[in-house]
Amino acid sequence: MDFDAAVAQLDLLVQTLEREGDERALLLLQLVDAIHRPGIERIAAGDHDHPLALAILQMYGLAELEPELAAEEALDTIRPYIESHGGEVELLGVEDGRVHVRLQGSCVGCAGSAMTLKRGIEEALREHMPGFVEVVSEEAEPAGPELLQIESPLLQITPMNGAPAMKRPVFVDVAIESELAEGVLIAVEINGASILLARHAGEVYALRNGCAVDGLPLEGSRLTADGVIVCPWHNCAYDIRNGASTDDASAPRLGVMPVAVRDGAVKVAVGVA
Repeated sequence: MDFDAAVAQLDLLVQTLEREGDERALLLLQLVDAIHRPGIERIAAGDHDHPLALAILQMYGLAELEPELAAEEALDTIRPYIESHGGEVELLGVEDGRVHVRLQGSCVGCAGSAMTLKRGIEEALREHMPGFVEVVSEEAEPAGPELLQIESPLLQITPMNGAPAMKRPVFVDVAIESELAEGVLIAVEINGASILLARHAGEVYALRNGCAVDGLPLEGSRLTADGVIVCPWHNCAYDIRNGASTDDASAPRLGVMPVAVRDGAVKVAVGVA
C-alpha cells in the first residue's frame, strides 16, 4: 500500500470510529503521536544515534538493533526450549559478533549442553542477530559436594535445604548414527518410553513419540524438507528442532530430548522431557 492510500484509509478508519462514538480513535492517534513525535524530532535534527531516534528507525527496520538487544531477543526465542529441560541461559555480553553466555540449571555439567548451544542458541542467534560470529559458553560452576545430598548417582540431585530435586540428564545409547537416514523417522524404546529419532540437515533429533493433541504415536508421520513433522492422525505439524507447533504458536509442544553423538553412537538424555 502506498503512502497516499494508507493516509486515506487511516483517515476513513478514524472518522468511522469517531462517528460510532468510539473514544479509542482519539486515543489511537494520541498514542501514535506520543510514540513517533519525539523520535522524528531527533531524526529531523540529525541526531540519528539518539535512543528515541534509534527506536523509531529500528521499529521500521531502518537501523540495526544494538548487539546486546539483538542477542537478548534471539535468546528469548530459544529460552522456552532450554527452560523446558530445567536449564537457563544468561547473556554476559557481545564482543565483535561473539556472544558470551552462561548456562545454568540442569545445563551445568550436562553432556548435551554443547548440542543445545549448537542447535538451539547458535541457530537462533544466526537467524535473529546481524553480524553474529559464534557463541562463547561460560558454564556456571556446579554446586560443591558440601551443599548437596546425592539421592541417585544417575538421575537427580537434592539440595540439603529442602528445595525441589533437580533431575539431571542421563544419556542412553539408542542407535548407530550411520543407520539413521536423512528425513526418515525411527521409533525406539527407552526404559519403556517410545522415542522418535530423525536426521534432518545432518543433525540427529529425538522427541517423545506422541502427538501433542492426544498422544497417538508419530512414527507414521511425514518429515518435510524444512524439518516439519506432519502428524498422520490430525495433520498437525511440529518443528523437529524445538517441538513447537507450526500451525499455532500457543499449541502444546512435542517433548524434545537432548541428543549427543559420540563415536558413532546416538545417545538420548532420559528424565528431562
